[in-house]
This record gives sequence, structure tokens and C-alpha cells, in this order.
Amino acid sequence: MARKSNRELTRLGFTLQIEQFPILFIIYFSEDNLLSQQDIANMLQKDKSGIQRSIRTLERDGYLRIVSDDVDRRKNLIQLTPAGKLVVEKVIETAEVMDKQVTDQLSAEELASFLTTLRKITTILEK
Repeated sequence: MARKSNRELTRLGFTLQIEQFPILFIIYFSEDNLLSQQDIANMLQKDKSGIQRSIRTLERDGYLRIVSDDVDRRKNLIQLTPAGKLVVEKVIETAEVMDKQVTDQLSAEELASFLTTLRKITTILEK
């Protein structure tokens, strides 16, 4: 799925990989579309330096903007640019199309079985 998603993103002209999307999605779905680097690192359970590298790359490519916090000048806030919002919306749209392509090929019984198995795997991995 990740390879197919990456190919589709490239075909659509986007310069990022599916692995970079958690950062974009967290900001997109945040209350005011503005988060600190530390907030992002905490939500993704990743170290701040790794998140910072990804943020710099996404900023360089025009998907994010780094702004100073008006309240605490030591803190950087991250927000999506219009291009960042567009790419998240395109990914959501693409995921819906891919989901439909897969589920249309499954019978109701196969889909129910698949979802049951998927839930079981998720439960096991969350332990």
C-alpha cells in the first residue's frame, strides 16, 4: 500500500513520501492547524531531533511554515501552507479511491472477515 501510495503521489507531482504524512496529518487535524515541534514529537512518540529534520524538509518543499510563538519566543510553531493542506486533502481522496478499489473486489463476507482480522491484529499490536 505504501509503495502504491508513493507512486500515486509522484504521479500527481508531489515531492514527498507517505512516511512524511503523519506530521502533516497531525497538524491538519489539530484544533487550530498550529502545533509546536515538541507537541508533534510527543504525539508521534518520536524524538524531537528526528521530527525537526522532517519538518525542515517539509518546509523546504513548501508544505509547512515555521513561525515563532508570540507567547514564548523560544518555541517554534508549525503550520501547513496551502500546498500542505492541498496534499493532505489529495492523500485523503486517494486513500478513499484505493479503499474502494480494494473493497469493491471483496464479497461482503470477505470484507467482514478482513475487518475482523485487522481489528484482532490491531488489538494484539496495541498490547
